[in-house]
Amino acid sequence: MYRTNDSKCFLWSVLSALYDPKEHKYRLSNYTSYESTLDMSGINYPVQTKQIPLFEKQNPTISINVLSLQPDTQSFIIEYLSPERGRQHHVNLLLLEDTTKHHYVRITNMSRLVAHRSKHHLTHVCNSCLHPFSTPSALENHIPFCLQHLPQQVQYPDPENYKLKFANEKKQHPVSFFLVADFESFLTPTDNDDDDDTRHSKIINEHNVSGFCCHRVTQLDQYRTPPTVYSGEDVMSKFYEHITNESRKISKIMATNLPIQSLTPQQQSYYTNATVCDNCKRPFDHSNWKVRHHDHLTGQFLFPCCKNCNL
Repeated sequence: MYRTNDSKCFLWSVLSALYDPKEHKYRLSNYTSYESTLDMSGINYPVQTKQIPLFEKQNPTISINVLSLQPDTQSFIIEYLSPERGRQHHVNLLLLEDTTKHHYVRITNMSRLVAHRSKHHLTHVCNSCLHPFSTPSALENHIPFCLQHLPQQVQYPDPENYKLKFANEKKQHPVSFFLVADFESFLTPTDNDDDDDTRHSKIINEHNVSGFCCHRVTQLDQYRTPPTVYSGEDVMSKFYEHITNESRKISKIMATNLPIQSLTPQQQSYYTNATVCDNCKRPFDHSNWKVRHHDHLTGQFLFPCCKNCNL
């Protein structure tokens, strides 16, 4: 618009949406005659986003959303999302800012604004998360779920680095020990006569634990034990006592630190020819050299490994 140095850009942007002229939309003269139609009482210029709820309260037919551009990612974020739904007029504004001032402009086409997010030329955009949908019905189905949450932003991956890769290499190997437990219980009728209408179900029985079975699982034959089965009084105390004892025993076993056994000719050949770590798949170098990774419980050689993964 012409004459935008009066700090009333918020006012003119809203009026441009309410009284949209057929031509010369950039001319301020198209809107000055409507200035008194908006109640700006108690609102200072330039308008801050924190004042918009007051504007909506004083102008009950209008709702406002404000977006801004994030410089580092060149993506749009929601500065203010109106809680008012179904008002006669809804206005989307873009807030442009620098270190000294800010400026509002009206968004006339949300689909064009986020066109880079979709292969479709015409999209229907959600005002809460800015996600584009190809059909109006898809947007309508999305809105009730989206409004259950605060304003959101869909973060698109970097086009140069968009592939997800498994990075937690230490969790790809089997653990030496783990416990598997199962409980048995019987149903006891409750005396609950609470007819609270806010609940969608009524509790008529409760589970009372009657016993458990716990089994230590390991690939090491010398440390295998038969399953522990208990049925009787004070089941949970007995269960906690059992797994605490198991934890102590397993911790003592895990403290074993046997030296590596001599490699077979096949293992030595595999180790010698290895150029990347079997764990992280990164090549060996002078700062992250090759080592022999072995099982400290058995002394068996496992695979060629880099220094960092062997810690």
